[in-house]
Amino acid sequence: MKLRTIAPAVTLVAAGLIATQPAQAAPQQTTATCSLVVPSRLSIGATNNNFVAKLGSNCPATINTAVWKSTPAATTYPEGRLQFLNHAREVSFTVLGEVPPIGTVAWKPAGGATDFNGVKVADLASATSVSRCASVAALTGGRKGSRTALLTTVSYWRPNSSRYVRWANKQVLIQYQDIGSTTWKGLAYVTTDSVGQVTYNYSPNRTRRYRVYVAGTSSIWNVFSPVISR
Repeated sequence: MKLRTIAPAVTLVAAGLIATQPAQAAPQQTTATCSLVVPSRLSIGATNNNFVAKLGSNCPATINTAVWKSTPAATTYPEGRLQFLNHAREVSFTVLGEVPPIGTVAWKPAGGATDFNGVKVADLASATSVSRCASVAALTGGRKGSRTALLTTVSYWRPNSSRYVRWANKQVLIQYQDIGSTTWKGLAYVTTDSVGQVTYNYSPNRTRRYRVYVAGTSSIWNVFSPVISR
């Protein structure tokens, strides 16, 4: 009777020498990102300028606290902080007209977004706004026979005076639109005098709509006047 040989594989099992497949590592849990929705344009034209900021639609509902800081400071809170507390999804903030930030305002996270227990639930994303002083253009006009006179008055917010002042020696564009048309056309460039006013006279052959466009600067926003018909 022949003896049966033991297979080498069996011997290896007995000896515990067969390598086993390593267990797969559990996937790391990703943290959500929470966006900040702030006005892209901050127009400063009063002693207290009020704006609204919101949490983005991608922000988890469990967020209890989220804080950003603005540079330069664009809120009345210390360090220009913008604070969402007690599950708020929308907050208001005030920019002072006497010392407004001018130019690009960077909103940067001050930590992460946390839930009621202080556990981080989202990373905060940065955002930007542009802040400039407001300008105002007023247009009045009169027509006598075929002659039309248009009076433009331009002002802008001056922070160190905390009020609107007339914009002297400012070039503006008078535009017109024929009745029944949707196209605005340039009529004339005119420049304001020392008190921020300028009168333009001409003789059209029909009633038209008019408005004035005032180009902005690096610290003052552009603006259109209200439309009038003459």
